[in-house]
Amino acid sequence: MHVLHLAKRSLLTVAAAALALTGCGDSGPDVPFNPAGTAGDLEAFNSTFESSTFASFSTFSLMFDAALAPAVPVVSASAAALDIRAANKEGMRAAAVRSAERLSSVLAAGSKSGMSASMAAVPAAAVGKTFIYSGGEYVVSARTGAPANGVRFILYAVDPVTFAPVEPVVETGYVDLIDLSSGSTSSARVRVVSGETEYLNYTVTVTNTSSGGRINVIGYITDGTQQANLSLRAALTFTGGLTLTYGADVPTRDFSIDLTLTATGLDAENATIEVTMDVRGGNGWIQMTGQFDQAGGTLSVSVSGHHFATITQVGAGAPVITGTEGQPLTDDDIIALEGIFYITNGAFAAFDQLFLPVGAFITPEA
Repeated sequence: MHVLHLAKRSLLTVAAAALALTGCGDSGPDVPFNPAGTAGDLEAFNSTFESSTFASFSTFSLMFDAALAPAVPVVSASAAALDIRAANKEGMRAAAVRSAERLSSVLAAGSKSGMSASMAAVPAAAVGKTFIYSGGEYVVSARTGAPANGVRFILYAVDPVTFAPVEPVVETGYVDLIDLSSGSTSSARVRVVSGETEYLNYTVTVTNTSSGGRINVIGYITDGTQQANLSLRAALTFTGGLTLTYGADVPTRDFSIDLTLTATGLDAENATIEVTMDVRGGNGWIQMTGQFDQAGGTLSVSVSGHHFATITQVGAGAPVITGTEGQPLTDDDIIALEGIFYITNGAFAAFDQLFLPVGAFITPEA
């Protein structure tokens, strides 16, 4: 997966730095900081995103909305792919503006129409159908097995480097999109299955008002051994901004990641992003807080409750990273802090990617 693999790499670099930070403090708010244990926690979380089935889902899910609602796609597959792959280079402000624009469009349509379950349901012609990949797109097939209140998309193998479909296609599993809408709440469940394993199961729920709305994504992901529970929430006001809350935990490790990004203003010129992130568990914690606007911004990074570094960025230039009291950091430290920064960059695009597969379900026509 493009974005969540990005987050995976970021967390690994954080783990690498943690091994070098034994002199930065000997206790957190609850337990002493254990660098090796934290590295193990991060590895357990990262492993949940490493299955080939998840990589296939990341590629083919970009095509679902075009198959279900070709006349009014939520976003083109090419544009979504660009968002995901460009998240690192363009930064969190660009990703936040894109997310805000997309979600504002979805919620505004629902506000004007009084979004109802009937308007958000699976297109009547698609209910109970199974879609297969053919000629570069998904088409309806005569295959059975799709959910009675949803649709099924067959998944295929992808190149692990380019994420392009392998030719000739090799079937690897399927995705069920299940309509759960009721009353004024639009909702759909996504299930990703290969063999006997359910690799991903989450629900997307949309509620809205005349001034904005909220989209929740709740569920889990697994590689077949480790499981991570996900809880993402985007709250948007048409005149104010967007707040993204990103939470993940690995129960077997008593380990969690909590990230809050608040974007004030919905345009590239005026958007300001406030960041708060915690990575913590039985082996200690890492925290990052700060703010960015068009001119740049500053982030403060703490390990075990003790200040460790400051990240400063001016405009679109490369970030400048300095240690406590301004002393230089090692190359490994700098790589690690850049990795933490990339988690925030990818969070908005990651939310978009989980929302995209059910966009045609829960986006009423204008």
